[in-house]
Amino acid sequence: MDDSGIIELLGARDERALREIETKYGAKLKQVARNVLRNEEDVDECVSDVYLKAWNSIPGTVPDNLEAYLAAIARNTALSRIRKDNADKRIPSEAAVSIDGGSLPELADTGASTEETVEARSEEERIRSGIAEFVRALPLKEQKIFVARYRYGARVGEIARRLGIPAGTVKSTLSRIRSGLAARLRKDGIDV
Repeated sequence: MDDSGIIELLGARDERALREIETKYGAKLKQVARNVLRNEEDVDECVSDVYLKAWNSIPGTVPDNLEAYLAAIARNTALSRIRKDNADKRIPSEAAVSIDGGSLPELADTGASTEETVEARSEEERIRSGIAEFVRALPLKEQKIFVARYRYGARVGEIARRLGIPAGTVKSTLSRIRSGLAARLRKDGIDV
């Protein structure tokens, strides 16, 4: 089934959409999660969360590229899991306290103001847009290397194997791309 059919099924709240996603993208989503998590049980939970998040978000959001959309959900879900696991290690659950103004009111007002949050989001969008424009201007092979590494979290050796090029070429290409991207962002007035 093609992506538009899957999106239609999701919009119609038809559970066949989830089976189609699993059939078409399940292995890819597991690989994206595995690149971040490395624990197979966590990978399986992450992919299950991807299916749920896609189910809940697609009727309101229609992605241009379903595969990239699902991969981004997988990557973000896996990264959130890592952050949560690391936070759990820093703050034992028995010592965790609410910072909602109830138990520690002196910490309740430490967040950024709405104006600062809007400004930060605007800056983040400007950076995201600059990166996207830069990547679109790259030759196709360099786009593939950049996206595989920084969007899907693929390892250098894996990228080299897939593209049939030496790992050193992948490393040097990534280095050149990062330098070019940094120069582009600085030119746009973004500190890097």
